[in-house]
Amino acid sequence: MVTWIRGEGLHAQTKEWARGHVKRLEEVGITPKLAVLLLNDDPVELETQRRFVSLKARDVREIGGEVEIYELYSAPPERRTKEALRLIESLNRRDDVTGVIIQKPLPPFVDEKALFSALSPEKDIDALTPENKKRLLTDFDLDRDVLPCTPAGILELFRLYGIDVRGKDVVVVGKGELVGKPLAVMLMQLDATVTVLHALSKEREPYVKRADVVISAVGRPPELYKDNPWRLTGDMIKEGAVVVGVGGKVDPATKKWFFDVDEKSLAEKASYLTPNIGGVGLATRARVLKNLIRTTYQVAQRVLSPRLVYEV
Repeated sequence: MVTWIRGEGLHAQTKEWARGHVKRLEEVGITPKLAVLLLNDDPVELETQRRFVSLKARDVREIGGEVEIYELYSAPPERRTKEALRLIESLNRRDDVTGVIIQKPLPPFVDEKALFSALSPEKDIDALTPENKKRLLTDFDLDRDVLPCTPAGILELFRLYGIDVRGKDVVVVGKGELVGKPLAVMLMQLDATVTVLHALSKEREPYVKRADVVISAVGRPPELYKDNPWRLTGDMIKEGAVVVGVGGKVDPATKKWFFDVDEKSLAEKASYLTPNIGGVGLATRARVLKNLIRTTYQVAQRVLSPRLVYEV
């Protein structure tokens, strides 16, 4: 019988932990403030990002923090990178802004490398600046470091449910900068044997069928994409595999969610399975809060006192 890997407990526990830190930070004169940049004008991506950002913003406000959302997707394509860079430079200088998210994926005409190179590593919630990416290539501390939110959230769920990836064959479907690529690196640091599959991979299903753990992070459900669609189903995995579903998109016409994994068929074969609603999404949101608290301490240590200690 499948065990559901749910994120509610982790999310609630992290919010309570974060509230305590907000009170402590306010006592020394600083309040966590998250700034979010929306740049993608693709209808599916924009609707999905708006939904994600509204949930993140609600979480931050519920712990006593503040949020600023910048809708840059209406700027002409030829000016969007320049306007984003101008805003990022302003946010870097503002001591009241303690965390920044450049919401991915970005449209192809935006210079992603330039944006993340310009962003202060001190305020980088998603750990996507060049300096923060380097951390994953050596070692990382799941409790103390600012790490990519969804990969770190998945690893926290594994720890919570006692899922050990050491020596296991793990398949990550999707090689995106936000989830697939950093997650693969983090899993290798934990001594998993990792295979990353993507749109150009040949014969993906044999790899998936052999895997002890399958993490689906594609975000191209067949209902919304005819080009390179993807959905993981029960007949594609081996009996007893651990399955994590990450990819989900919102149909802008119906406002309905569609996901990477077919819950019903996978539940008949998997030993552990994340629900499409209430699983990885909540773990990701929990990690956003944890990272925001950490970046707020970094700002506070620079602005107020280097002796202000961050306690897990």
